[in-house]
Amino acid sequence: MPSDGYGICSRFYDWAMEPVNAPLRLVAHRMCPPDPAWTVLDVGCGTGAGLAEYAAAGCAVIGVDASPAMMAASRERLGPQADLRLTDGGRLPVEDGCADLILISLVLHSIPRAVAVALLEEAGRALAPGGRALITDFGTAGLRFPRGWATRGFTVLAEIASGPTHARNGLAYIRGGGLGPLVEDAGLTITTQRPSAGGNITLALLGAS
Repeated sequence: MPSDGYGICSRFYDWAMEPVNAPLRLVAHRMCPPDPAWTVLDVGCGTGAGLAEYAAAGCAVIGVDASPAMMAASRERLGPQADLRLTDGGRLPVEDGCADLILISLVLHSIPRAVAVALLEEAGRALAPGGRALITDFGTAGLRFPRGWATRGFTVLAEIASGPTHARNGLAYIRGGGLGPLVEDAGLTITTQRPSAGGNITLALLGAS
């Protein structure tokens, strides 16, 4: 297995990113309040902070991540009741129609466009009938001053710190129009969309076309 680029940062990821991520999850929960009958799949689950709130609401949770270090952090947070699966390929290691809600938070901008489209297609495969995907990622509709400019400045620094490949993918994501074109190419439909963080972030609910 290739070396894990998150081996070190998994130790301080929450300390650095939770001030940004936690408010976004509040917006996400207002858009799609959790139902205890759901199975929730988090693609790129990281340290498990997002899944923890759904587990606390009574949902069955599945976490998928390519980083063994992040997976270990998720396991420590969520405990044995969480179904956590390591992936090292383009196909999600889950069954067809397994999830009522799929979370993909700040992942699509970090990967090449073709991989992002394939990941959304996989999300469509994994959705149960009537299920939805909740995507959180960079906004492209314009920034509101001053909050949007300030948060974009923070995210630019974070992208640069993540390495040149990550930064190039993020720039290409924004220049390519963000989420909308990826969703269309993946055969999904945006049903609800909401800007956050002064326009720096978009949250969108997707359903099958």
